[in-house]
Amino acid sequence: MHPRVHPAMIKLGRDMALARRVRSLSTIDMAERMGVDRSTLRRLEQGDPGVSLNTFAMALHALGLMDRLEGLVDRATDDVGLLTAEDAIPKRIARSRPASTRRTPAGPLGQKAPSQRAGDGAPASAVP
Repeated sequence: MHPRVHPAMIKLGRDMALARRVRSLSTIDMAERMGVDRSTLRRLEQGDPGVSLNTFAMALHALGLMDRLEGLVDRATDDVGLLTAEDAIPKRIARSRPASTRRTPAGPLGQKAPSQRAGDGAPASAVP
């Protein structure tokens, strides 16, 4: 886990517990509203990174904070997104591979293209 993720998860959990208490919801009531066990709610409030996004979303819904999730990475609040025209954003981005694993034009992964004799286009290994 990245070193910045764990503290952020713990803060999210603490904030979730505080939001629940501000609304005077017991752990039993909150868990029932979410449709989970109290132990799952406890894990969420402790910042357990293994808690599913669905559980997190259900907690926000139970607290009346679903709009926070819906706007989390909204392009309107993303400085980089605002600088880019939507039609210029690629629909899919291919995963980049390290140079050592890139395919050569004529061979499978890691093999070099066969040498060619000048002029005839046949591989050098095919010459008698």
